[in-house]
Amino acid sequence: MQQSDQVQTGWADVPTRRATEPRSKAREASMKIEVTPHPEWVEELLAFLEPHQRQITEHEFFESLSRGALGVEQCRRALIYFYPLIETFPQYMALNLAKVPAGSSLLNSRARHWLIGNIHQERVHATWWKHLAKGFGVSPDVLEEEIHPPASMDAINSYLWRVCNNGTLAEGMSATNFAVEAPTGQWTKRVKDGLQKYSSMAGLEVNDKTTTWISAHADYDDRHPHEALEIIKGYATTAEERRRVRNAAKRAMEYYSMALDCCLQLEN
Repeated sequence: MQQSDQVQTGWADVPTRRATEPRSKAREASMKIEVTPHPEWVEELLAFLEPHQRQITEHEFFESLSRGALGVEQCRRALIYFYPLIETFPQYMALNLAKVPAGSSLLNSRARHWLIGNIHQERVHATWWKHLAKGFGVSPDVLEEEIHPPASMDAINSYLWRVCNNGTLAEGMSATNFAVEAPTGQWTKRVKDGLQKYSSMAGLEVNDKTTTWISAHADYDDRHPHEALEIIKGYATTAEERRRVRNAAKRAMEYYSMALDCCLQLEN
């Protein structure tokens, strides 16, 4: 993977992801989403969400996983019960895509182009998650069956369906592509090296292939929530819309944290 450039923002250093498909250079350039300085309301949003994001990124579940101290059976159950979120995530994004206004304005075109590309990518991620689960001894057949996560783990799915189906475009993207993807890009960095501690355990196969999902999010998905935030900024032009964006991100992060709480209580 090529080393990324860095774009300085008021929130974090954001790696600039390079185009990976041989499309028209002019087309790619026109559709590229530049990360721009944030207006005051976005800086306030990020400050407001910081403690909610830390509840995810600094969660005891990931702390234990990063040390190789989380029980293997807990890992397996988490991989199974989180799979409905991974599998359905492209569908949440498709609901957002359907809300992009008609017309070929630059904002609409970029939002449409970005969502279509990321929907395809998220579908690939579901396959990578299966590789990760298999590495921890979860048969692929288990993930093909109907999965019934505990209610507190399934709550995030119910909420994302509701907000992406009934909410505005900015609201839906705030919950999915920002509130879920932003902390995911951070906790995967925490656990990436720690997963290697499981490679010596009998019955497990932890290698570059099985950890592709983790590596991908830790290495390049950092830019996704920042790009999503640029789209959100374009559509959240009223105080009411910005309130919706704030509430959607907060609630999605709360459900994310709740699911992790449940993971710690799963039978070891």
